[in-house]
Amino acid sequence: MANIYKIEEFLNRILEIDKFNDFCFNGIQIEGKREVKKIAVGVSFNNKFIEETLKENADMMLVHHGIFGKNFFNIRGYFKNRVEKVIKNDLTLMGYHLPLDAHIEYGNNALIAKKIGLNNFSPFDVGIIGEYDEKKDFDIFINNLKEVFKRDDLLIYNNNNYVKKVAIISGGASSVLEELEGKVDTFITGEVKEHIRDIAEEMRINFINAGHYSTETFGVKAIAKLLEKQFNVETVFIDLYNEI
Repeated sequence: MANIYKIEEFLNRILEIDKFNDFCFNGIQIEGKREVKKIAVGVSFNNKFIEETLKENADMMLVHHGIFGKNFFNIRGYFKNRVEKVIKNDLTLMGYHLPLDAHIEYGNNALIAKKIGLNNFSPFDVGIIGEYDEKKDFDIFINNLKEVFKRDDLLIYNNNNYVKKVAIISGGASSVLEELEGKVDTFITGEVKEHIRDIAEEMRINFINAGHYSTETFGVKAIAKLLEKQFNVETVFIDLYNEI
């Protein structure tokens, strides 16, 4: 059994949450039983995730997309049903958003960069810029991405036949593209907006939308392994795939 406050204190320190002006409260968002033995981790908090947590007999949920907003008290409709189910079952909900994107060891972007073999990391926004020692053929690079993200339907704007320097920002970060002009030849993110295709072409930057969900499974999995080791708890990754 592990104490939820000790878990929170540990993760707050590791993920350095005070460095971020986030859209949500990072840490315990709904308090349940104080001692837990099994933690369900995943990308997003929703009714199906709660149901799968209960099926797994887990005591706590740890997600990347928890409850957004910091100062509110308007619990109604579908949101009221979610919160009610959490409280009735004495579950703890813990969420870590931007800190789990940005962390250089456990963050989504650093983990993606390592999986695709980039070197010489430097932070950019809440993401990573890394590079290959030599230029990579674009098609070979894309085939590697399909294996890493476990999907063949990547949205690709190919504006260079090679890949050397790559920026990665998981989730909804396509608007950051303009800040990358002259800095990289390739940008991987998790969403796209209508005007991005033309900007990427004019900047001659390869743009890959690998999906919001698909780019944000890595951090919670890494944190699960860390908690298993640190607190001797059981964890389970609940994969509720979202094509977006």
